[in-house]
Amino acid sequence: MLRTPRAAAVGRFAGGALPLCALGLALLVDLGAGSLSSQGAGALLYLSAGAAAVVVLPAVALRLRGGPLAWPACGAAVVSLACSALLGAAAGEDSALDQASDVYALFEPTALIVLLALTARRGSRAGTAVALPLLMTAVVLRPLVIDVDEGSSVVALILTLVASGALAGGLTGRLVVVSRRQREEQIRLEQRLAFARDLHDFVAHHISGIVVQAQGARAVAAKRPQAVADALELIESTGAEALTAMREMVGALREDTGPRNRAPGTDGIRALAEEAVLPGARVQFTESGPAAGLPADAAHLVERVVMEALTNVRRHARDCTAVTVALDVSRRRVTAHITDDGHPHPPDTTGGGHGPRDKAVAPAHGGYGLRGLREVAEAAGGTLAAGPAGDGPAAGRGWQVSLRLPLPLRQVRR
Repeated sequence: MLRTPRAAAVGRFAGGALPLCALGLALLVDLGAGSLSSQGAGALLYLSAGAAAVVVLPAVALRLRGGPLAWPACGAAVVSLACSALLGAAAGEDSALDQASDVYALFEPTALIVLLALTARRGSRAGTAVALPLLMTAVVLRPLVIDVDEGSSVVALILTLVASGALAGGLTGRLVVVSRRQREEQIRLEQRLAFARDLHDFVAHHISGIVVQAQGARAVAAKRPQAVADALELIESTGAEALTAMREMVGALREDTGPRNRAPGTDGIRALAEEAVLPGARVQFTESGPAAGLPADAAHLVERVVMEALTNVRRHARDCTAVTVALDVSRRRVTAHITDDGHPHPPDTTGGGHGPRDKAVAPAHGGYGLRGLREVAEAAGGTLAAGPAGDGPAAGRGWQVSLRLPLPLRQVRR
């Protein structure tokens, strides 16, 4: 689920305000109870609490991250551990400190726990690896340095539980961020792969049309000069359209933008069929059902299949006179059939057993064309099949590509 800018701003404000409120409340409790100046240990308690405050307040207010957060947190933990060691040493010499085990400051452990969570969430790798053990030790050790009894053990246990929860929360947030970044990178790679496949489909479609027109113009150049001029004009417009499509897709790859928004319906499929350049063949487009409401993602996939099928007809169908593009849309599925009446090229006599039309859909194909589209269709929950269209007397003549998709599509990864 995408977060709106307003929700993100509210989250950032809450993430900074709540720790500051907790620190302020802990400081008020300590000042009210006189914990920081009790039992003759005030200087050390003020020192360690001040060191924690100097680090945690800028970390929360300025949203520090990386090394500028982790290494100062290490320093605060070291200062706290040093003060704890001095308190333990002084307790053996000063009997007044023996009573300090019943009085504990609240601000310092709160500040260290906040630093623990922030460092686990936003600290650099090396600094975090050093800071987390030091911070945990500083939080848990303080109640036990003067005397280990029932009260200090309970306080140490409570601090351990709270610090463990803060550590778990910080690490979980870090893992969530890493997972989100990996997912975003995967989406960008999938979009780039989809653009590359689209680029292959569009360029192959237009270039094959240009080649056919050039061959036809050369064949009739001597007898019908006017046909040459018409063919050159069509070649020019087809080439310009191909260049435009290439610029848009390459520009999208460079800018790392998402795919262009497409309107629902079958207008693109109809235009593709009506504008197809197939010398000697007529393309007939038929549609049935609520075609105007066809979802954009399904329409785009159908358009790519129709484009690839027409390109294969242009390349491989000999003596083709008619091509039918039939589209049927219902509330639950969309079906497309692209059928031609051409002869396939003669089979490969070198031992492969496949003609060019068979190779267009054979598993040995390198991942482009109909094989790549079949993978996309299956990922969307549909099927894509290709094979001879004729039966009986018409056997050996004609080819059909059939696409069936459920509506709505499953998440497609192209």
